[in-house]
Order: sequence, then C-alpha cells, then structure tokens
Amino acid sequence: MAKAKRSKVKPTPRISPLLRSAMEVLEHGLWHFLRSETSPDMKFAILHVDQCVELLLKERIRKGGVSIYKNPKETINIVAAYSIIDEKIKCSIPEKADLELLHEERNNIQHKYSNPSPEDSAFHIENALKFIKRFLTDELNTNIEDFIPKEYLEQIITS
Repeated sequence: MAKAKRSKVKPTPRISPLLRSAMEVLEHGLWHFLRSETSPDMKFAILHVDQCVELLLKERIRKGGVSIYKNPKETINIVAAYSIIDEKIKCSIPEKADLELLHEERNNIQHKYSNPSPEDSAFHIENALKFIKRFLTDELNTNIEDFIPKEYLEQIITS
C-alpha cells in the first residue's frame, strides 16, 4: 500500500474550532435575519448570533491560556465567560450591557417561547454585529469579512 504524502503547497493558518463554529452560526443567524421578518427567522437569528458571541468569548479565553471548562464535561456559561474575560484576561467589553440584553432575549426565546419583533431583533443583531466586528479585530486578530459575505454586512452595519 502506498503511503499518503502531503502536498508541498504552503499551508494556510488553521483556525480554532471555536472560531470556525462562531462564524458558521453567525452567518446562519444573519441569513435568517435578512431572509424575512417572520417570527421563526427572528428567533433563529437571535439564537445563532447570541451563540456566536458566547463562542467568541470562549475563544478569547482559550487564546488567553485559561480553560473554558468548569468540570471535565461542561464548559463555562456566558456569565462566567464575562467574569473570566474581565478578571483573568483583563479585556474590556464596553458593549456588555447590549450583549446582556441579547442573551436575555435568547433566554426568553429558549425558555419562555418568546417571539421577538423585527424591531427588537434589529436592535440586538446590529449591536451584536458591531461588537463581533470590533472583537474579532481587536482581540482575535482576524477580520469578519474573511468569514461573512460582504452583502450581509453591508445590509446590517451602517457605521
């Protein structure tokens, strides 16, 4: 049996599974947000974008050399992530108040069968996207445009 050989092409830098997953759920959430103003699309947009925020926080914690596990089988939640980011990583998140509202909306959808309005959803998605864009650049040294279609970003980010 012949041995498999790697090509001699210069490898591209690998990204962590946390970052890749964050960008996948963000793209899917934005797809729902831009597709229609129906209740199911607004719900899925909120759920996915909030999950992206949580995964990005965990990625920053991981890059800072701190474990994202609270026990062998369970990762930290978003509240613990904010504490670790602040206390151990020493990273400021000025958007935290808006992101907490997003997470509360997510909890209302997940646990109380909430139906966010298109206006409320736009508030949350626009604020989260501004955070994500800044956080990717400042804290994770990457660019949102490398992952999310330009036409999605142009429709949401106005400034």
